[in-house]
Amino acid sequence: MAKHIILIHGRSFKPDAANLKRNWVAALAHGIERDHGKRALNKFKKVKKTMVYYGDLSNAFLSKHTGKRWTKKREADDIADRKDALAALKQYGTREFNKSNYKRVRDLSDVLKEATANIFSGPLSFFGIGDDLVEFVAPDMKNYWNPDASFGSNVRWRLTVPLERALKANDDIMLISHSLGTIVSYDVLWKFSHYGEFQHLRGKNINTLVTLGSPLGDENVKDKLKGANATKQRKYPHNIGRWLNLAAEDDFISHDPSLANDYKKMLQLGLTANIIDKEIYNMAIRGSNSNPHHGAGYLIHPHMSRIVNSWL
Repeated sequence: MAKHIILIHGRSFKPDAANLKRNWVAALAHGIERDHGKRALNKFKKVKKTMVYYGDLSNAFLSKHTGKRWTKKREADDIADRKDALAALKQYGTREFNKSNYKRVRDLSDVLKEATANIFSGPLSFFGIGDDLVEFVAPDMKNYWNPDASFGSNVRWRLTVPLERALKANDDIMLISHSLGTIVSYDVLWKFSHYGEFQHLRGKNINTLVTLGSPLGDENVKDKLKGANATKQRKYPHNIGRWLNLAAEDDFISHDPSLANDYKKMLQLGLTANIIDKEIYNMAIRGSNSNPHHGAGYLIHPHMSRIVNSWL
């Protein structure tokens, strides 16, 4: 049995898998060493790490949908910008991920996006307004649910193969997911719990699910998840040991920052040990603007390093 971290990224354009994994692992590693020292870092280095990558699928869809081609130059600029963002994040000490420092990097556009998400979520989503909002801010997320497209099933398959292999090997798994990746993770874990073709995985659980910048609390999203139409135990995955959720201030994708209240029945039914929410400040700057949804900004945060160190 191996310690195994499986990472799955979120929506929008993405650089190649190797560069994205390097950026994410470096963010995690820095936070662990900063907060818990070299001994913890050495443990982290020995852990098996798998990046579940579907950026090629997202890039192809978004290039066609938005008319903005993902050229080699755009990718190179994106990689450089991610490096700069991570370098800036590394300047913060453990206690400096706080409200006062966040206010210094906060951008008004993030506040406006957050306000828009709040206005068009909740009850209004039942009238279809939620779909329009998703189409506006995250077209690839909406395409994930398009029954006439193979995008959703192809993305889920990218996680299905390595996660099934790790479960069959009885690995001690921490699944770290971001943005759209949190929806993909939930859906795949649900399928493993209930689809007949995965009955060989019954009783095999992941140790920890970590969701970062997740939209799983949004009513419009919950209505589209696997198992959404069920009413009892079949409504939920049965293979999550514990669930930890981080939501950043002003992250419009995770505008409903609490998941414990949305999935409390999982606790009542004994389907997971706990669901813990933590609101944080994401200090990331991308393209000279505050980006509270940025993956590395979540991964380098002291609360994330505590989660990983505890699991190690």
